[in-house]
Amino acid sequence: MTLASREPGVGGRVFESFATDAGEQVVEIGRIRDWQPPERLLFDWRAVNFAPHEWTEVEVSFQRAPGGTRVTVVHRGWSAIRADHPVRHGLDSAGFLRMMGLWWGDLLSSLRLQTARPLQ
Repeated sequence: MTLASREPGVGGRVFESFATDAGEQVVEIGRIRDWQPPERLLFDWRAVNFAPHEWTEVEVSFQRAPGGTRVTVVHRGWSAIRADHPVRHGLDSAGFLRMMGLWWGDLLSSLRLQTARPLQ
């Protein structure tokens, strides 16, 4: 699983960084469009196989909750990406959105586990 990273502030990159046999690989997946710490982050999201005019957006909000912070992720804009686009892996809309929901769930779970680790 890769971890999405970011550069703070409007215009900053959102990227994935992961290890490969050839070393670290960094893939830019978007740019920050709105940055309102500690409440909100909004960024463009692009798959590596998107054309220059194709993008979606991700909004992340943070709210105080009993025992911690509630993080809400909304990933919208898929209706603008054609039904036969390779990013959909041949799935119908419902199957594709389910797959993306599971992907975000896995990513957020891995981030939760990372933040639970003691600092070294």
